[in-house]
Amino acid sequence: MKLKNLNALVTGGSQGLGKVIAEHFLREGANVVICARGEKELRATRGELSQKFPAQKISVRTCDVSDEKQVSGLVAFALRELGSLQVLVLNAGIYGPMGPTESVSLDEWTQAMDINLYGVLLPCRAVIPHFKKAGRGKIIVLSGGGATNPLPNISSYAASKAAVVRLAETLAEELKSSHVDVNAIAPGALATRLV
Repeated sequence: MKLKNLNALVTGGSQGLGKVIAEHFLREGANVVICARGEKELRATRGELSQKFPAQKISVRTCDVSDEKQVSGLVAFALRELGSLQVLVLNAGIYGPMGPTESVSLDEWTQAMDINLYGVLLPCRAVIPHFKKAGRGKIIVLSGGGATNPLPNISSYAASKAAVVRLAETLAEELKSSHVDVNAIAPGALATRLV
């Protein structure tokens, strides 16, 4: 139980990798708040995880991580539910439009940037003051293949993930003296709904 009495907020946690991450945190003794856009999936995930880990607190809340007001509400909810936060896992993301950059929908391209980049920035901005006050914290950013290689015909995903890695590196330097660790992890291709 390496994470006993620690509390984590996991974005994009109702399915796929986010759900597996939340489950691993619970297995190691942590309490979690999970967010995603789909309420039905969130409730199903909470039910499944509550059966496996009845001793831990598992709370869920719908949230569009690209919406600052919703993110502020999510963090306030997490702090009320758990009392404190020690870990922020930023997993929410989408591929965005697929096709030649010059012909894909600009609205869909922008939406992918909003979710993949601002969906990391906004939760960080909301949680960092709490981590600084506590004198510690962990931020884990799920990066992707676009951060390491060009991805023809998936340009919004590639650009957003490259930006996310630079944001994580920058935050790591900014927060070092506050004892807040920031790491970006690129897990590689996974057999999830996104793939």
